[in-house]
Amino acid sequence: MAKDQRFHVDLDEIRHRLLAERRELLARAVLSGSSSLAPDERDSDDADAAATTDMREHAMWLLQDHRQKLELIERALQRLNDGSYGRCENCGGAISPERLEALPYATQCIGCQERAERQGRRSSRGAGSAGR
Repeated sequence: MAKDQRFHVDLDEIRHRLLAERRELLARAVLSGSSSLAPDERDSDDADAAATTDMREHAMWLLQDHRQKLELIERALQRLNDGSYGRCENCGGAISPERLEALPYATQCIGCQERAERQGRRSSRGAGSAGR
């Protein structure tokens, strides 16, 4: 069992969780992509066509969401391999073990994440009010 003494996190367990989540996401992406995006010959009226369109749009959204999460997982696995896992990509400080347990692909410490979210909210409010 590889335990990182700096962070008190079981890196083998984290790696196992990340790999399992990656496998699950890939399987779900394949299933949702193949079933919801396949042409449907049964669309016999406008309501069926609209429902199929909604299903396809939802499937595309899910695929995009899965793709983004897969990218985060891949980055976390790379950081595990290069020894930088558990360090905030913004400030270089330690990401708390509790945060890594809850979100093993976290890239920022909670302080940097909160600042980024506050800045994002300010930016979106500013953009929204500029058009008024």
